[in-house]
Amino acid sequence: MSNIRSINVKEAPLLAVIHIRRYSSTQDDLVRAVAAWQVNGAVSTRQFEYADATDASYYRAGLDAFALLLDMSTVTSEPILLHITDNKLRNEIDAVVESFPSVTIVDVARGAVLDLTHAALDTLVSHHRYLVAADEELERAAAEEERARVAAEEERERERITALPVLTVATDASKSRRRGVGVACVSEDGVRHQKMVPNVTTVLEGELLAIELAIDRFAERRLHILTDSQRALQHLGVLQTKRWPLRLTVGEKAAVARIQEAMQGRKIRLSWVRGHDGHLLNETAHRLAMAVRRAHEARIPAETRRAIAEQIVEPLRVAA
Repeated sequence: MSNIRSINVKEAPLLAVIHIRRYSSTQDDLVRAVAAWQVNGAVSTRQFEYADATDASYYRAGLDAFALLLDMSTVTSEPILLHITDNKLRNEIDAVVESFPSVTIVDVARGAVLDLTHAALDTLVSHHRYLVAADEELERAAAEEERARVAAEEERERERITALPVLTVATDASKSRRRGVGVACVSEDGVRHQKMVPNVTTVLEGELLAIELAIDRFAERRLHILTDSQRALQHLGVLQTKRWPLRLTVGEKAAVARIQEAMQGRKIRLSWVRGHDGHLLNETAHRLAMAVRRAHEARIPAETRRAIAEQIVEPLRVAA
């Protein structure tokens, strides 16, 4: 291997550099080699690319650049003063350089060869910046397309839901002397939802939580919610009465605030229905609330709870 200072550049008018680099992007991994050469002060470059970042492709790209320079040397009948920035490839070629009498390998780039090395690096950097910008633009376009697709789907879903008729849903709560309350809601077509809220201390809060459950679980539907709790409707501003005081517990106040917020922008009507009066939908909600409370207190397995709930709802589905 030769040092550039020991070579007469006039004997080697074709100055050349090979630089290789690996790249990773969101689209793919690749390797790129650049051959840069200078003739009579003019710098030219050519790149070689493989669409993977394996060692085999890395050195194949470098050898492609080397083959190009050999062909140029053959055509011009001029020797090459060559610097390869990758140590391993430089050593491998230097080991067999006697097979290429027109090639002189330079181990340290100085002077004109150093300038040419910078030109090779600049070529790869500029191209990489272009690819990064293109990659980012593709990502932005893909993200915008995805946002548009999601927005279109959401709009279609809103239109579909808006076209549906008003859904009637009954709600109820069940409480024993123990702490906690079972709440439930059920739609006229037999869709049910139940849950046990262990820390509730009043029936009123349970009734409010049942209404909140219906609003939450039947999201975006136009609703007609039935409750047998006049107190719940009073505190929600639906029923005007002085029969009960307006004092509320912290939990009741919080439930009222959540319901009022959830109803913003929704088409929801709240109505009172007399409890235990043979109203099938109301009776179904009552039985579901009582069942989830009793199942919790008796520690009944989840599978059995589901079976009980299905039996409760079955008459409603048959009637629908």
